[in-house]
Amino acid sequence: MAARQLSSVECSLQPLDFSFHPSKQILAAGIVDGTVEFHDYSLCCSSSAGDENDDTILSSIAVHTCDIPVFKAATPLSTRAGPSCRATLFNPTGDVLFTASNSGSIAALDVNRASYHRTSDDSILWKVNQASPYGIHTLHHIHPPHIGECIVTGDEEGVVRVWDVRACASASSTQSSAMAFQNCMSLPSGCISSYHEHTDIISSFQTDASYNTLLTASSDGVLSVIDLRKSGGDGNQAVIKSGPESMMEPMKLHPDTHQGPFRILRKSDAQDDELLSMCVMKNGKKVVCGTQQGVLNFWSWGTWGDISDRFPGHPQSIDALLKIDEDTLLSGSSDGVIRILQVQPDRLLGVLGDHEGFPVEKLKFGTGNKVIGSMSHDCYIRLWDASIFDDDDDNDDDGEDDEEEDVDTGGKDQDMQEVAPKDRKAPSEFDSNEDDWEDVDSDESMDSDSDSSDSSSGGKVKRKFKSENEEFFSDL
Repeated sequence: MAARQLSSVECSLQPLDFSFHPSKQILAAGIVDGTVEFHDYSLCCSSSAGDENDDTILSSIAVHTCDIPVFKAATPLSTRAGPSCRATLFNPTGDVLFTASNSGSIAALDVNRASYHRTSDDSILWKVNQASPYGIHTLHHIHPPHIGECIVTGDEEGVVRVWDVRACASASSTQSSAMAFQNCMSLPSGCISSYHEHTDIISSFQTDASYNTLLTASSDGVLSVIDLRKSGGDGNQAVIKSGPESMMEPMKLHPDTHQGPFRILRKSDAQDDELLSMCVMKNGKKVVCGTQQGVLNFWSWGTWGDISDRFPGHPQSIDALLKIDEDTLLSGSSDGVIRILQVQPDRLLGVLGDHEGFPVEKLKFGTGNKVIGSMSHDCYIRLWDASIFDDDDDNDDDGEDDEEEDVDTGGKDQDMQEVAPKDRKAPSEFDSNEDDWEDVDSDESMDSDSDSSDSSSGGKVKRKFKSENEEFFSDL
């Protein structure tokens, strides 16, 4: 069931994350040196792996190249680490790209200007330095109706923050980090809520269809549920000062919870394994998380204590999950294999492709769900033809059509089965001769086909003589 591998998108250096444009055949990649690259993958969709294509890069923007990485504890490895772009995310309309770095900063880019090399240098709309205390690992877009467009950040030490996009755009981009953190009980401009309920990397975010609940999965083995409907203080929006130098006033944390306008609704029991990926299945009834030991953990929505089911089988960690439909998903594992899985009932359906032994870090759908992108520890973003899932649907439809045809011709076929002996006993009485019975059925089907051709010419069904096998069983 392997899919056709298309030509890969080659980046200048190793990408750490990528995001597909929602309507154009463009992708943005966050590079290990802090730059953001835009690529046109339209040529890759019309060619297979191994074909030579022109360079796909459209522009390269130094968004986070001057950032200073932030680590909780200094180690010989961390002191040598440079800035990197850890996360990229298009908004639903595709006109803004959000990025995050290992310094804890976030930025927004004008896609129309950023994807064209002549205007890319002037494409940064706003940037918040030290938006999170540590390096940001995950970005997620939400749009609660009572708040507006927001992005959620999760860093390497378990800090989750919610950002009002309009407030970030209104705040002064030249504001120093000292001003933003002059009060330890204040949040940076544009941040409307902050949580520190986890102790390790925030690996994934998910929301329900109404954006009332935010799920956070962490490598500390805990799944947290945040109620986005909870408001506190003077409301969810901070006040923008009027005047020529209008800026966002820092949101004050709640004196007891220190969490801003939302609250933690529930936390799951601590699992004995890291939660590395997450998706919502079964029409919002099940939450599936990939773990370090290669097991899929299931939670039932609303029951957030212990897991309700497990799906073992992966030889190594499950670092990426991509939902195909309510019953099917893709898993990217550290063994380099992208598997197609059916959940509840649990079954391995096949393999989409592989990365030749390198871990699969990311899995995402391209524009119109026509291609699937995957990323590993090299300079390539591999593309796979997603029409394989459309073919399965077409085959199912063809099968239904065949069944309907069989039903329509059932009466005629029944008239042609007069050759069957009336006194033949049920096959269950002859368990030792099941193969013989199969031979009899095949002989009868061949004979009935010949009879049908004769009947079409003569207008009547002629009764044929019994074969040797039929005479043998009629004697029994």
